[in-house]
Amino acid sequence: MIHGKTAFLAGVAQEIRLREAMLGDESGYEDGHKHVFKRPRIVDYRASVNDIANYLMDLMQDTDLREKMGKEGRKRAIEHFDYRVIAKRFVKIVSKRLGIS
Repeated sequence: MIHGKTAFLAGVAQEIRLREAMLGDESGYEDGHKHVFKRPRIVDYRASVNDIANYLMDLMQDTDLREKMGKEGRKRAIEHFDYRVIAKRFVKIVSKRLGIS
């Protein structure tokens, strides 16, 4: 996503931090293991509701903007995510890793 071209990206309104976490056998600990971080860790972000509302208003009120962003988004999706593009990139990576010319 490219801000203003294929999407609108809202700013961060809030960082969600954890001071401790409960871990279990899925993490290699006994069930109920409590881990306390030396420094709180950022685990998530909350987007600015005001940014989202303003961008939605812009899109609802501007037909040309919607069409332009839609065309740009489709163009980017085809250039980067079409299965043929992905397959070529995959073959190139695998060939390089395996030393195949």
